[in-house]
Amino acid sequence: MQTALIADDEPLLRDELRDALHELWPDLEIVAEVGDGLSALQKIQSKNPDIAFLDIKMPRMTGLEVAEQIAANANTLIVFVTAFDDHAIAAFDRGAIDYVMKPIRLARLAKMIERLKHRMSLANDGRRNADVRKITQSLSHANTHYLKFLQASVGKRLRFIMVEEILYVQSDNKYTRLVTSQAEAFIRKPLKELMSELDPDLFWQIHRGTLVNIRAIDAVVREEIEKMSVILKGSGEKLEVSRVHQSQFKGV
Repeated sequence: MQTALIADDEPLLRDELRDALHELWPDLEIVAEVGDGLSALQKIQSKNPDIAFLDIKMPRMTGLEVAEQIAANANTLIVFVTAFDDHAIAAFDRGAIDYVMKPIRLARLAKMIERLKHRMSLANDGRRNADVRKITQSLSHANTHYLKFLQASVGKRLRFIMVEEILYVQSDNKYTRLVTSQAEAFIRKPLKELMSELDPDLFWQIHRGTLVNIRAIDAVVREEIEKMSVILKGSGEKLEVSRVHQSQFKGV
């Protein structure tokens, strides 16, 4: 079983990351949760976790400073989870495997988990001494070539649908339904597979069987304590947001 540490000075964000990891990677054991950089360094040194999820800006030591201190510890992989997008180069210079932006989205987190598992599988194959910089660069560029269009059936016709035209995607039995402002179409590709081919910064998962194009969202409404919906531009159509995905919409 793999182990991990979470370091973030905001307790709610620590809870959010822990819950998301538990959902997507139930076999991962969180061995420590801390709120400052110095405590993170001490726990990493004492518990030697496989992975350290570090915020960038923390009291006592920054995440970057912690990463510098543990650079010689080849057993701990570093992932930065931060609201600041201007430290990516410095993060990868310190051997980070990934750099995840807040607010955390499950689709993006799933890709990060794939990278971590791939990196650990390389180590298990006896390639732990390979050039970490080369591995990091190859992983950081993986999956960046997302789909630009899809071929889908509309009646008896085969249509080419540009991805940016899609308002939302839903699982529909053995098909996946694509909805645009003009029509709906079906493809024989599972939603889970399609998720890995769409840009997670453009398509957010809001329900177990639904992805929505964030550019198509007009508003987000909370109708009850645990019930939330997004309203689409133009049509006013409402899509349910499941409780596990509601944290993407802060302040609602």
